[in-house]
Amino acid sequence: MSLKYLHINEKHHKKQLIISHQQVIILKNFLTELMKSEVLVINTNLGLEIYYESMYDCTQIIKDTFAIVACKKCKTEDKYRFYDFQNEQEIQLFMDTAMQKLARMPLFTSYTKSMLGQLNAQFETNRRLIGRLLEIWHEVSSNIRYKGINLQKIRDFRNDFQAVYINNVENDILKELFMEMLEKKHLN
Repeated sequence: MSLKYLHINEKHHKKQLIISHQQVIILKNFLTELMKSEVLVINTNLGLEIYYESMYDCTQIIKDTFAIVACKKCKTEDKYRFYDFQNEQEIQLFMDTAMQKLARMPLFTSYTKSMLGQLNAQFETNRRLIGRLLEIWHEVSSNIRYKGINLQKIRDFRNDFQAVYINNVENDILKELFMEMLEKKHLN
C-alpha cells in the first residue's frame, strides 16, 4: 500500500487551528473506520495534515468528511486549499519545500513542538504510519543544505521525531538496540 497525504489550509490564514481537538478526533475515527486502515491527523496553525495508506486515492472521501466535520455552512472549496500527494516521493518533495520555508520562520519551534505532541498522542494507533513518516523526515533532514536555514533546528526536530518512535517501543532490548544504533550513527 502506498503512503498518501492530504494537506488542508485556509485560503485566508488566521493563525489558528482549522478545526478543534474534538473535531480532529471525530474526523480521525470516522476516516479510520471508513478506510479500515491507520489514519494520522495532525492539526497545527499551518493546516491540517492527514496521512493514510491505501491502494486508492481517498482524497475526495476525506474532503467530503472534512466538509461535514468542519464546514457546516460553507463550501469547503471556497474557504480551504487542498494539496494531495499520492506517494512517498511527492510527500518528500512537499516536505522538503515546506521545511525550507518553515525553518526560516519564528513559529518553527512551536510548530514542531505541537506536531511531536500529536505524534506521541497518536503513536499507539499509528505505529506504522509514524514509522514511515520518520523515514521520510530522515531523508528530508539529510538532504537539506540550503543557505539561510538553521540546520540544527531541523536536526533537532528529526532527533525528537526519532525519540517519539523509540520511546514508544515496548521491548526494552529492541529499544536499547535502537539507541545504540543511533549513537553510532551520530558519531560517524
